Amino acid sequence: MPPSTLPPVHPDARRRARGAPSVFLVWHDIVRDKKLVWFDTTVTEFAAQLARLERAGARPITLDALYSFLRTGGPVPPPGAVVLCFDDNTRGIYDHAFPLLRRRGWPFVVSAHTAFVGVRTGKDHNTWEQLRAVERTGGARVVSQTHTHPPDLRALSDTALQREMTRARAIMDREMGRATRFVTYPSGKWDRRVALAAQAAGYRLGLTEDRGAAEASPHLLGLHRYSTHRRFEEALRVIARAAR
Repeated sequence: MPPSTLPPVHPDARRRARGAPSVFLVWHDIVRDKKLVWFDTTVTEFAAQLARLERAGARPITLDALYSFLRTGGPVPPPGAVVLCFDDNTRGIYDHAFPLLRRRGWPFVVSAHTAFVGVRTGKDHNTWEQLRAVERTGGARVVSQTHTHPPDLRALSDTALQREMTRARAIMDREMGRATRFVTYPSGKWDRRVALAAQAAGYRLGLTEDRGAAEASPHLLGLHRYSTHRRFEEALRVIARAAR
């Protein structure tokens, strides 16, 4: 039988939401200069955002570390803890974001839709070798973003939804050489049925684009993230308060 309950945020972690919460930030493509879509970020803008995060006291940590805290209540992340995320696996993440983050020693997350790894659509997407390289040398974690990045997972039939989840996980397990535990919901569109399908497929954590502290998320398959395109300033204030 499919699961009927979703994994909770640990009570010790939830209490931290009121004092020094942790924050997820999400970007999409990082481009040299000219934006192709409104949610691109130029290299200049991105470098300035990293500098502002540093001045605010941000302490980037791995997704695995924050997952452990949210699930078990420990170890407690440092004040100003933030997880840096990049959705859609576009080539600019590898070419432009990766070098800047590696220079700072900051870990990050790349969400990849497995049907388009190494494929050019409107943009080039990173190859499996590039994704393995960022995990091997850059402190990154590559996570599933389903197989084909449907525009709205909520509109899929139960069968199609499960196929998106399970096929992506099987391919990523094979290509990355380890178990895939985390999933990002494309375009941040999800509901309880989507989260339950993710859990049934073997995922243990799901990333949304609902704003708020990580510790205040409804459960581990519905984790809050701040969009840097819409809410960077808000997230920066949360990080700065938490880092004091």
